[in-house]
Amino acid sequence: MTDITGEEYTLGLYHGEESGNIMVYLNQSIMIIDFKIFEDKSYHFYIGHELLHLQIKKQDKEFLYSLLVDTESDTPYNLARKKSERDDQKNIKIGLAISILILIVFFVLRNF
Repeated sequence: MTDITGEEYTLGLYHGEESGNIMVYLNQSIMIIDFKIFEDKSYHFYIGHELLHLQIKKQDKEFLYSLLVDTESDTPYNLARKKSERDDQKNIKIGLAISILILIVFFVLRNF
């Protein structure tokens, strides 16, 4: 996987069928080891600037795995991203208001 800065990472997961042991590694370094996981479980960890959420869900006799970027937690990157989005929305509203004002002035002056 590649993070937002372009740095590449190799993420791996091992989950033993019989033992239930879990190992998560990043670029050949072990990040998480957990034992006897036979039910639902979730883990949070960083890759680069992003906080990731690994979910393990048991469905019937199989496990389903999902890895999602956590955009809701108050991490420094998420807070900066949310501030940037608010600033962008504010700038769009200001630009729209100025455009409408210019159009109104143009039509008023055109009719005189």
